[in-house]
Parts: sequence; structure tokens; C-alpha cells
Amino acid sequence: MSRARRVAAIALCAAFAVGIAGQLSGKLDLPRTIGLQQSAVKGSGANSTNQAASSVPKVDGQMARLAAAQDLLSARAAAVKTGSKSSWMATVDLPDSAFRGRQSVEFDNLIKLPLGHFSYGAVQSAPALNATRTRQVGPKAWAATVTGTYSLAGFDLSPQSFEATYTLVLRPGGWRIADDTDGATPLQMWDLPGLRALRGRSSIVVGNAPEARMRDYGTIVDSAIGRVSGVWGTDWNSHVVIVTPSTNEEFAKLLLRSSAKGLDQVAAVTQGSIEAGSKARGDRVVINPKAFTALQLIGRRVVITHELTHVAARSSTTGPVPIWLTEGMADYVGYSGVDLSRERVASELLALVRAGKGPTALPTEVDFDPSRSTIAPSYSGSWLAVCHLVDLYGQAKVVAFYRVVASAQTAGGAAQPDAAAARAFPRSFGMTEAQFVDSWRSYLRTLARAQG
Repeated sequence: MSRARRVAAIALCAAFAVGIAGQLSGKLDLPRTIGLQQSAVKGSGANSTNQAASSVPKVDGQMARLAAAQDLLSARAAAVKTGSKSSWMATVDLPDSAFRGRQSVEFDNLIKLPLGHFSYGAVQSAPALNATRTRQVGPKAWAATVTGTYSLAGFDLSPQSFEATYTLVLRPGGWRIADDTDGATPLQMWDLPGLRALRGRSSIVVGNAPEARMRDYGTIVDSAIGRVSGVWGTDWNSHVVIVTPSTNEEFAKLLLRSSAKGLDQVAAVTQGSIEAGSKARGDRVVINPKAFTALQLIGRRVVITHELTHVAARSSTTGPVPIWLTEGMADYVGYSGVDLSRERVASELLALVRAGKGPTALPTEVDFDPSRSTIAPSYSGSWLAVCHLVDLYGQAKVVAFYRVVASAQTAGGAAQPDAAAARAFPRSFGMTEAQFVDSWRSYLRTLARAQG
């Protein structure tokens, strides 16, 4: 990972309560449709040129290979810019290989996207291939890593990065790319077979889900943008990118996960990298094909609105906030205008409260980890915390509080969102965070008694 870059935590999805599952979904309860966190790592390195004793420069084999690889990738970038598939395929080895087939699909998909920019950075040597792999691809084969950048014109405010590792082999006509599986090559949207790119009023839906479903998603997104702006304001990048894979395996790979385990609770994820102290400039909302389609229309609307609230906050603020606040605000906006009582939506949490097992503190990161526990109560608790603040002080003050916390200066370069929130409580609401927690817990008990 570049020291100048932090990869932002992926925003999490909205949650409904078990008590209304029959109204909203077939086999899936929306309270369990959450998100997770991910990170990406960038490599760096440098190479030097050897010199003979006479001081006459001598380019060694490694430098020559790196230069040849750089030329190959430059040719690929130029091919994308000009739409020349033959030039792209000329960089790829073996006409009958599975990799060549994937590369053909990749090019076809790239030119379907409204690319404003596409390029590769400096090539670096990857770890050496092992003996078995070398026997398979040839004694002179080697692996190279590269970080590329791209942007979607009209949507991204700055180029987004991607990583790839390529295996190169020497042929009579020069070096060719033979594979991309000998190192980290995360799945990108343009790797999805059968890719479509469908534009809406303010959105683009990219993926290989059924076309009718993708169009429905675009309609939901376009209407959700107005709901988000009505609460958050209009100072955000409302040109939204939705990614819709067709399988859970593709969904997992887009999130840099090795398997889909635990993702049955995930309906959608907002992801994107943010420079430290900067606003997000190219977020994506990635849809879980199984979990999201199990929801009825009202559930899909809540989830999309929730995710776009994350997009709005991340693209208009420069720092993190406590997870209870970011998820609570997203749920607050997501549920706005939905004719469902708080008691019904938060029924699972309120059952815990009645049993004496309610929360004693505002939810933290660990409470949203689907591999550790059921996280629906954490969503409900966060949502009701924000609802309680709005009841006490009004929506405008709560949004302003969020913005204050998200703009707090960091100490020594390290973000401290919990401390920032604790400092902002008295100035924003005239009470300490501890006092609010006591009030929130009392409010939960009141709701639990009303439901019981």
C-alpha cells in the first residue's frame, strides 16, 4: 500500500428486522444484509543499472525485461484508447489458451465502458516463479506486477487504481503475456463475462446480471439520489457507479475475498480508496446478486439509499466517523419515507433488550463483523441512536454533527473518529457522549416495552 494512500473501509448495508421479513423478502431477512471491510496493497520498488569498470553503461537482462514489459503494457493501453483489438491481442501468448480467451473478453468489456482514462504504471519484478511453474511456461518466463489507473468519464472525479501480475514468456517475435494467475490480479468489473454498461439519469450500472434486473437497479438508484440529497445536501458526487456481478463467486472476488463464505449477510457494499485527508472520488456500489434479489422492492430501495448515503458522505467529507454514526446515518436516510415502525424494524434488537441482553455501549467495528456474530442488532442499534438524536435535536443538527466529526483534524496523522465524536457531542448537543448513551439505552427500553 502506498504510504500516501489509505484504502477506506467499505461502507455497510442497511438492515431490517426479522418481524417484517415476510413482507420484504422471500428467504432473506434484510437486517442481515450487511457489508464488510476490505483493503488493497500496492507494491513499490526500484531497479538499478550495472556499470562495467570502464564506466560504460551496461543494461542487464532484468532491465531489458522490464523495458519490454513496459512496452507491452503501453501497447495495450494504446489499443484500448484506439479500440484496436488486434493490437491488444498481439500482446497475448498462444492463440488457443484459456488466458487468451479471457483477454479477448477483457478488451471487449473495456471498450463498452465510458473510459476517460486507462493506463499502466511502472512495471516491477514479482517474486520468481517456482520450479514447477517454470517447467510449465518455460525457463525464461518471469512475472511482473503493475498498478494501472482508469476513470469512468462523467462519474469518477479522479482516476482509480487497479493491480495486476502478468507472466511473460519469450517467443521468436518477442515477449508476450501468458497468464495473470502467478500473483495478485484482483477481479475488475471489466473481467465479468457478458458485461453491460447501462446509463441512467445520474448513474451507470455495470455488470453481467440480467439486463432487466440491471435496468431496475438503475431506476432505484436514480430515485434514491433525490432522497439522499434531501437529507444530506447536494454537495456530493451524485453520479453513481453500480457494479452488478451475476454470481456470488464474482461478488466475493470483486471484494478481494477468496470465498463467498459469510457473504450471505451482504446485500451491497460501497467500496473505494481515499487519499488521507481527502474526499472519495470514485466509489462503487457492488451488489450481491443472491442476497439483493431475495429482497422485495422496498428492501432494495432501503439498501440502495443506504449505500448512496455512504457515497454522499464519503465524497463530501475528509475523515472517518465512528461506525455507529456512519451506519446509523445511512440507515436513517435509507428508512426515510418508509411506512414501517421503529419497533417492527428493530424487533430483533428489542427482543434482546427485553431479555436483558441489550447493548451497553454504542456499536463498534467488531460488532459489524459477520464472521463473529449476528450483526443485525448492531445496525438497528446504530440506526436508533441516530433516530434518537434526530428526535431530540432535529435532522439538520445531526447531519451537521456528522460533518463536524468527519472534518476533525487528526493527531499525528492518525484518524481518531471516536475521540472526535466525543469532543463534538457537547458542542453540538450540549451533552456528553456518555450522557447520550444513557439516554439511548433508556429509549431502547421504552421501545422494547412498547413492542412487548
